[in-house]
Amino acid sequence: MKRVLKIIAAIVIVLAIPAIIQKIMFREKPEAKNAALTQLAADTNATLPKRLDKMTTLKRVEFEQDVWRVHLTMDPGAPIDPYQQATYRDFAVKQICGSDMKMILQHKIGVEYLYTYTDSAGEQKLRIAIPPGSC
Repeated sequence: MKRVLKIIAAIVIVLAIPAIIQKIMFREKPEAKNAALTQLAADTNATLPKRLDKMTTLKRVEFEQDVWRVHLTMDPGAPIDPYQQATYRDFAVKQICGSDMKMILQHKIGVEYLYTYTDSAGEQKLRIAIPPGSC
């Protein structure tokens, strides 16, 4: 479980580009923010996939319908415990709210982490959603 918490922290650090986030969030028109976040996702995706640690690969990010979504793939055997989803979410909220990423939530944009992993039942997905207003 600690490994997954570290992974979430790494994702927040990778994606929390303070100057870009501040520039985007202080624009006046929602269309401009949406276009800028869509472009930021495209620019980030141009550098992906990116290995974050021994077991985690950042596959892609996307922005659609007021959600900044991060897609990650975990190698087989990764220590994902779907019953700890609330713990993972709480940790992610703490990390986001302690960084410039909180501006995304303050501007009515949610953040989602989508983990794809394999366990004894086959391929699974774990979604951690941080809604606007969480900070």
